[in-house]
Amino acid sequence: MPNVQVLLKESVEKLGDIGEIVTVKPGYARNYLLPQGLATLPTIGEIRSVEKKKEKIEKLNKETKAKAEEINSKLLEIASIEIKAKAGESGKLFGAITTKEIAEVLNEKLGEEFKVDKKQVNLKRGIHEVGKYPVKIKLHPEVSTEIEVVVSPEAQP
Repeated sequence: MPNVQVLLKESVEKLGDIGEIVTVKPGYARNYLLPQGLATLPTIGEIRSVEKKKEKIEKLNKETKAKAEEINSKLLEIASIEIKAKAGESGKLFGAITTKEIAEVLNEKLGEEFKVDKKQVNLKRGIHEVGKYPVKIKLHPEVSTEIEVVVSPEAQP
């Protein structure tokens, strides 16, 4: 059976972006792309509809990228944050510093108009010791920065 052409309604990893007409095996189109709503048959009406959707997505993407760049410039001004945590004599923390805590401290420093979500903080696993750690903040697929997180022990009473 010959391959078929489909119009992508969504971006599909390792296949193509929204609005592209791609050639795929008929089973892949019939069993996955079409039922999931990821693609459709490339009729003139569908092509126009997908182009309008693509324009809206691109406009929204530009707006979110501009906002991400604003936040990025603010983060570059901050450069590093300090988080105090309870720690033992050897410098091991009682618990861990997580992406949520880092995002909260960043949001306090950034102010009301800018927000960083904990999902944007790229931390492989929690921080468990006192010290300095580089942490990547991914604000947008094209905009990311790195800040320094300084973990210091809380003063013991």
